[in-house]
Amino acid sequence: MEENYRNTRGSHEARDSGAGEHVRRSERGGEEERPVRAAAHTQREVQRRERAEARAAAKERAEAERAAAEAAKAAARAERQARREAKRQRRRARWKKFLHGFKIFMIVLISVAALLAAGATAGGYFVTKSETNLPKVFLDGVDVSGLTRAQTIDKLGESGWDENAEVPLTVKLPADVSFELDMYESGAVLPREVAAEAAYRYGHGANWYENLLRYLKGLVMITDVSQKFTSLNEDYIRESIADAVAAFQEATADEGYEIDKENEELRMLKGAGAMEIDEEALYEEICAALRGEQKTLEHLQVDNQPPMPDFDALYTELHVAPVDAAFVEGGFDVIDETVGCTFDVEQAKKIWVETPAAATVEIPLKISYPEVTGESLRGMLFRDKLGAQTTLFGGSTPERVNNIQLACSKLNGLIIYPGETFSYNGTVGERTREAGFREAAAYQDGEVVQEIGGGVCQVSSTLYCAALLANLETVEREPHYFMVNYLPPAHDATVSWPNPDYKFRNSRDYPVKIVANANADEGSLTIEIWGTDVDGSYVELTYDRYYFTEPEYGLIVGWHVYGHRNVYDKDGNLIETIEEPDGLYHKHDEDIPWPADHKKAEE
Repeated sequence: MEENYRNTRGSHEARDSGAGEHVRRSERGGEEERPVRAAAHTQREVQRRERAEARAAAKERAEAERAAAEAAKAAARAERQARREAKRQRRRARWKKFLHGFKIFMIVLISVAALLAAGATAGGYFVTKSETNLPKVFLDGVDVSGLTRAQTIDKLGESGWDENAEVPLTVKLPADVSFELDMYESGAVLPREVAAEAAYRYGHGANWYENLLRYLKGLVMITDVSQKFTSLNEDYIRESIADAVAAFQEATADEGYEIDKENEELRMLKGAGAMEIDEEALYEEICAALRGEQKTLEHLQVDNQPPMPDFDALYTELHVAPVDAAFVEGGFDVIDETVGCTFDVEQAKKIWVETPAAATVEIPLKISYPEVTGESLRGMLFRDKLGAQTTLFGGSTPERVNNIQLACSKLNGLIIYPGETFSYNGTVGERTREAGFREAAAYQDGEVVQEIGGGVCQVSSTLYCAALLANLETVEREPHYFMVNYLPPAHDATVSWPNPDYKFRNSRDYPVKIVANANADEGSLTIEIWGTDVDGSYVELTYDRYYFTEPEYGLIVGWHVYGHRNVYDKDGNLIETIEEPDGLYHKHDEDIPWPADHKKAEE
């Protein structure tokens, strides 16, 4: 068509060109244009015929091609149909062949199955009725194959079955809390009798065929039946866990701290009062440990991480400088020392972070001890025996012994503070029957008489001598009228009610205490003065004795005695000599060698 279009276009162009030429030619003259026009018309006709013929030829070719295509398609369809039919025929042939073979196979199979069923039934019966365990049967690693139940029990005993079961599973929790699980009660281990029964039951059940299969399996494979018949006691395990968790909560409830001065540590439990244990996770771990025959299990993790304490506030609370112990002002009660304490806050925080939860946090402390402690001050009081004197009263009447013991009881344990004055009469009191005193020998107006409280002068004299040796200041003292047989001259002190009295003042820097004891069995009276010896000084007693005479005959009738208290330092150097109150001692009249005329004059 493109070609026809081009030809037509060319005809039009030629026509137009011819028309233009005709016009030009018409301008020249009409006679020459007529032959040309006729030739052009003939040419166009020829071209039209050619185009028509070409279109007809193309249409015929297209029709022929369509017919050939249809014929090819029909042939292809026929060929495919033939192939499918052939395939169906082959399948029918194969299926007929299969059915024939299958019938033969089933006949054989049913025959074999019947034979096998008969054999299996017989085999299962004999296996089930057997009295021994199946082949390759083990109990927790112990081979019990082919054994009877009794033999199994014996072999388990020989293998240490009971000894292994007696060792419990020990479970350790944080904060040093632990508990034990009994292997039998937890169900982790069967008793020997139960285990033997379980081994026998494997392959001896109600199903003969199953028993036979287990027998056949046992010919090639080991079966440990302890795991098959072991069932853990969940209630027992969970109750044990609950008790242990309760103990853990109690052990970790204290949110305080402990100061160990000896090891210089501040200790606290990390997470006290704020920790929990996942009981379900612990239960799973315990079950796994029991099944795995473990003997120890550590479960040291807790669910939550505790917050850090306020170490700055704790520092403010604990930080203190050391302070010496001291006596209260104006007295001798002791104010105890203060021990210095401090720690590094930043170091404490670092140690806290590094310490796992539920563990003890150990923070170093710096402990500073004072030079003077309350114990040392209290130890200074009455630590030294400053003076002591013992006198004997053997041969005294029971009444005199009673008076001596009663006076001692009133003195014993008495404390005299520095500057205080002791009064014997003020302490012992008036000697009366109501006070417990009895009649005994005593000096009165130069005579020996029976007097209530007789004998208490031996106590006052013994005390006087002890006070001299303790270097206590004598305030008031009088000697006896006659010398006494239990102390040297100048060492005694007579007393009566209300006078004379014996008094001394505590002239030392620390309190003194009187310790008095009268032992009736030994017939001895001991009085000690206890206090604080600050310089090691000591006392020695001496005396000078001068007789005096009766003016008429010049006879010696007594002595004038001067007592001396000689004070020495610890190195034996004399520091001072203190003159004690002097006194006159008289002879007993019967001891004076009076002339005869004197005796007659007295008569």
